[in-house]
Amino acid sequence: MRLLALLCLAAAVAADTHRVGAGGHATVGAALAAAAPGDTVVVAAGVYEERLVIERPVKLVGEGWPRIFGGYEGDVILVRAEDVEIRGLEIAGSGRPMITSASGVKVRASRARVVGNRIVDNLFGVYLRECSDAVVEGNVIRGRPEDEVGVRGAGINLFDAHRNVIRANAVSYVRDGAYFDHSDSNRVEENEFFELRYGIHYMFCNANSFERNLFRDSMGGAAIMYTEGVVFRGNRMVDNRRGINAFGLLLKDCRDSVAEGNAFVNNTRGVFLDNSHGNLLRGNLVAWNDVAVMLFASSLNNRFTRNDFVGNLSTLLTVGRADADWTPDGVGNHFSDYRGYDVDGDGVGDVEHRLQDAFEYLIGSRPLLRMFLNSAVSDALSAAERSFPLVPTSDERDRAPFLRPVSGVVLDAGRDRQGSAPVAAASIGVCLVAIWLYRRSRT
Repeated sequence: MRLLALLCLAAAVAADTHRVGAGGHATVGAALAAAAPGDTVVVAAGVYEERLVIERPVKLVGEGWPRIFGGYEGDVILVRAEDVEIRGLEIAGSGRPMITSASGVKVRASRARVVGNRIVDNLFGVYLRECSDAVVEGNVIRGRPEDEVGVRGAGINLFDAHRNVIRANAVSYVRDGAYFDHSDSNRVEENEFFELRYGIHYMFCNANSFERNLFRDSMGGAAIMYTEGVVFRGNRMVDNRRGINAFGLLLKDCRDSVAEGNAFVNNTRGVFLDNSHGNLLRGNLVAWNDVAVMLFASSLNNRFTRNDFVGNLSTLLTVGRADADWTPDGVGNHFSDYRGYDVDGDGVGDVEHRLQDAFEYLIGSRPLLRMFLNSAVSDALSAAERSFPLVPTSDERDRAPFLRPVSGVVLDAGRDRQGSAPVAAASIGVCLVAIWLYRRSRT
C-alpha cells in the first residue's frame, strides 16, 4: 500500500501544465502533442481555428471561453484516449454531411468527462460512440436553428455506449436532444431539452433512467421505443405542441417500464401508448392537455394508479378496444371531471368513473369528428348514449376514483403553466376548419 501511495504521489508531481496563448504554445494541437499522460493543457481566450485529436489521457481546460473552430470540416474534437477531460471551451463549426456524423466532441474511448462547455453550431453536439462510463455535464448545446430539422444531428448521441451520465445540460435547436441507440444503463438527469423534434429519442435500449428533466416546446418530449425496463421519474413535459401529433411521452413497443412522479402539462397528447405492454404509470400529474392518454388497442396490461387527470379536453382516446387497468390492486386515480359522490367519506368515489363517453370513443377511429368535441353535437350524443346505450363504447373505467388529487406532483408556476393561448388557438382553428368544410360541401 505504501508503495502504491508513493507511485500515485510521484505521478501527481510529474504531471505538467502546458499553456496555449501568450507565452505558451501557438496552437492547441501543439500543446496536445507535447503533453504526456496526466498533463493539463490550459487554453487562453481567443479563437483557434483547428481540429483536435486527443490521443493521451489529458485535461483540456479553457480560460475565458476560448473558441475552438473546426472550419465546418469533420469533428472539431475527437477523443481517442481514455480518461480525457474537456472543460470551459466554446466548440463550434463541425462538418455538415449527415453521413459523417461530424460532431463538436466525438468520444471513442471510455471515462471521458465533457463538462461545462458551450457546444454550438455543430451537426452533432457530443457523440459517444462505443464507449462507457462518460460524464456529459453542465454544457450548453445549441445546434443550427437556420437548418431544417431533418438535416440536424442530435445534441447528445449515444451509440453502443453504456453506463454514462448525462446531467444538467441545456440542449436546443438540434433534431433530438439526446438520441440513444443500443445503449444501456445510462442516467439522464436534470437536463433541459427545448425547441427540438424530440427531447429524447430512444431506440433498442434497456434499463436506462430519466429523472428530473424538463422537456418543453417541441414536437415531442420523450419518444421511448423498442425497449424495456426504463425508469422515467420526476420529469416535466410542458408545452409540446409542435404538430397535431405532438406528445409529452410516447411509449412505442415498450415493455415493463415505470413512469412516476412526472408532470405532463399542456401538450397535444400527454401520454401516448402504441404496442406497449406491462408498463406502470403511477403518481403522475396529467393536466390541461388536449388528450391526456392516447391508447392503441395493441397496448395490453398497462396499469394507471394514483395519477391526477386535471382539466384535459379528453382524458382518454382509444384506437380499437383498449385494455388497461385503471384500478390496479383496487387503487384508482383522480379525475377533475368526476361527477360521483363519496357517502362514507373515505376520499374514494362510490361510483366508478367512465373514462370515455360515446363521442370520445368514436373519435379514436374517426379523427375528423374531433372538431365537434365539447360541442352541442358531442353533448347530445353522450346524453343519448346514457339513455339508450346503442352506440358501442369503450369499457375503460376507474372503479375507485379519488375525489381529490393524490399524485403529490406540484406545478411550478413559472414554468408548468396552463397554456390557455394554445388551447384558444386550437379552438379557433377548429371553427375555421368547420367553416371550410361547410363551404366546400356547398360547391
